[in-house]
Amino acid sequence: MKFLEEKEVPTITKKRHTYLTYYGLEQQDTYVLKEGIVKTSIILRDGREFNISYIKGPDIISLLKDEVSQYTSAPFNVRIESETATFYRIPRVLFWDFVNQDPELKEYVNSYYRTKLTEAIFRQQLMTMNGKNGAVCAFIYQLIPIFGRKVKKGYFN
Repeated sequence: MKFLEEKEVPTITKKRHTYLTYYGLEQQDTYVLKEGIVKTSIILRDGREFNISYIKGPDIISLLKDEVSQYTSAPFNVRIESETATFYRIPRVLFWDFVNQDPELKEYVNSYYRTKLTEAIFRQQLMTMNGKNGAVCAFIYQLIPIFGRKVKKGYFN
């Protein structure tokens, strides 16, 4: 966040239930959620929406895909779930230039990818090892540390 502020990266603000990105549409920017809550999802072939995750800022939203193409297709839908959400918006090629020139930022991005890969594998395990009810309960349980309030004996919602 400090790096983006120092580079004077512009921000945009979106309102509740508007979309930042749609799966498959071309994107030329990388978005970093500064504050707010977003939901990432995809639409299944039968038209149902499959929620991938809920993300509370600050977090990187659209870093996935390659680093050299000016345009790339969005890997999922991103919908704003809080009253508003504010994002840093930076052209993806410029972002990757910054990453490749700054060792500390490069290590942060590498760590981000490792963490997101671990989370994705864990979510996949939960979905395949549980029935529908177990998968929903596990998903909700994962949201507790993100949205709950930490107290002495755990979390309070």
